[in-house]
Amino acid sequence: MYQVSILVPIYGVEKYIERCARSLFEQTYENLEYIFVDDCTPDKSMEILLRVMEDYPNRKGQVRIIRHEHNRGLAAARNTALDAATSPFISHVDSDDYLSLDAIQLLVEKQLETGADIVTGNYFVIDYKGIKKILEPEYNSQHEMLLQEISYSNIHHIWRRLINIRLYNDYHIRIKEGIDFMEDWQQIGMLVYYAKNITKIKEPIYYHDCTNNSSYVSIIPHNKRLWIQAIEAASILENFYADKGPEYKKITHRTAFIILKHQMSFAARCRDKLFFEDLKRIIKSEYTDCYDAIGWNNPFIRTFMFNYTLNSIYRRSYASFQQLLAHTKQ
Repeated sequence: MYQVSILVPIYGVEKYIERCARSLFEQTYENLEYIFVDDCTPDKSMEILLRVMEDYPNRKGQVRIIRHEHNRGLAAARNTALDAATSPFISHVDSDDYLSLDAIQLLVEKQLETGADIVTGNYFVIDYKGIKKILEPEYNSQHEMLLQEISYSNIHHIWRRLINIRLYNDYHIRIKEGIDFMEDWQQIGMLVYYAKNITKIKEPIYYHDCTNNSSYVSIIPHNKRLWIQAIEAASILENFYADKGPEYKKITHRTAFIILKHQMSFAARCRDKLFFEDLKRIIKSEYTDCYDAIGWNNPFIRTFMFNYTLNSIYRRSYASFQQLLAHTKQ
């Protein structure tokens, strides 16, 4: 049984890190490497982790802790962990989530059976209403999964997977530092393209906790910086597929536009007129094949646009994305 590296970024998770760490140290799979990246967390997360480690003396020798000199964000923490990993396969875990105790065992057994570069498991979502099971959509091939991922119709999270680290290293896949939202969609869209074989298991192996009010998903409606990061992540993936064939190019082109439309919805919801105007100018630029994606049936957009007169055809281009990024970062 080969070694697997579990990669865990840590920042602001003192309420969750003990549960996460215990689920990792109690894995039924023995041959593990744990890489925790302390992104200068301001709370007691690291103190709690070190205390929990004392309860697992058989695991302490497998643990590596890397501390950033200053806070650099989720993308940088994931990259740091990837650069430090020494195993042929890795698995990402967010530090406010946790694993079933047989998670790595089940993923590895499936990988050994199939020879897959990527093995995916199902998962549970925990929120204030309770817990529910989420199932990976059906696909019969790497190509089919790829189309689902880049069209944003599959569940794109980077966690709950076993991934061959060769995909990261041979094809120089790293996340652009500063893209801390939708960075997982950017990764998985590239990894699946290069994977020779993909598969999945039926069992739910991952628990995704949505009750962390400081997580990126929780704060995005009120954080324009994350809106911009989502647009930039879409631009990066669109640019990656620009020379990979007309089918992929068309889908990523369309998906990037739809993500831009979602940002208009956030701007409308938050009554951010200046940002909304920036987005409107981009959408009106030159993208005739995507005009219908603006979503006139979106109530947030309808409510906010009562004093705007917009053309009936909306367009956007990759160049316009860059104009938006340059303008909003000033």
